Amino acid sequence: MIAVVVLLLGLVGNAHSQGRVTVQEPNKSNKTADDDGWGQPAPRKNNRRTNTQNRPSRETEKVFRRIQEEEIDYAPPQKLIEMSFRVAPSVTLNTAEGFNSYAGFRDNGAALRMSIGPSIDYFFFKDRYSLSSGIWYTIQRSGYRIPGQFGQTVWDPGAKLQHSSYNLQYIQLPLAVKMYANNLFPNARFYIQTGGLINIKLAEKPLDSVHNALFQNAEDGGNYSRQYSRGSLSLLLGTGIQYRLNQSQALIMGVSYQRGLTDVARARDLVSKNHVVSLDLGLKF
Repeated sequence: MIAVVVLLLGLVGNAHSQGRVTVQEPNKSNKTADDDGWGQPAPRKNNRRTNTQNRPSRETEKVFRRIQEEEIDYAPPQKLIEMSFRVAPSVTLNTAEGFNSYAGFRDNGAALRMSIGPSIDYFFFKDRYSLSSGIWYTIQRSGYRIPGQFGQTVWDPGAKLQHSSYNLQYIQLPLAVKMYANNLFPNARFYIQTGGLINIKLAEKPLDSVHNALFQNAEDGGNYSRQYSRGSLSLLLGTGIQYRLNQSQALIMGVSYQRGLTDVARARDLVSKNHVVSLDLGLKF
């Protein structure tokens, strides 16, 4: 009987020892980034999704940083309308082509004249496109080399060559589109303009009236007959730089070209068109 009891107790103790499980704690003190704590390499985590999620925000931050620090170097206009005053020393010249009694007329070179007046820019698309207009007082020179027999009742093939020069005073009404670009250099923006001009003649003044063959022929018996039309049209092209002085003022430096589109001579047998190249200097306010 005692032997049976001892056998049963031995079986119970063996079963209890077999059901116990020993759990080993990971070694935290020696754990590294590439160790899973059990002495084995840790599996690599897939960060692709995280990087993909963060990429748009990083790119956006980069774009905004570039705009703020590098690209925006000229403050946009504070007003839709900006005024300026223009002073333009100009080289003016004309073409000449004569027929019948005006046959042999040729142009007579170029001369330096002046143009001044206010201008206005109306920004109609953001800060890069504006309609430009103004009122300019402009003096243009028109000159001819004239055959010696012009105005003579008797033809003389050996007559000395004659000349004629006039100052034509105009009010010019420009209408153009200006396109601006930033980032030329700090505080400056580049512009180009294209459009047209309406030229309204105020006066025509002969130079050296004593030897001015066209004037002498036009002054018949003390009654002067004008030699130039009252108005004309021109093409306007220009480019330049606008340099900011402060938030409301800027200097303008550029060049412009006016190409005459219509005949300024009044005589039917004489065709003449005026061309002007100007150095545009101005102050915008």
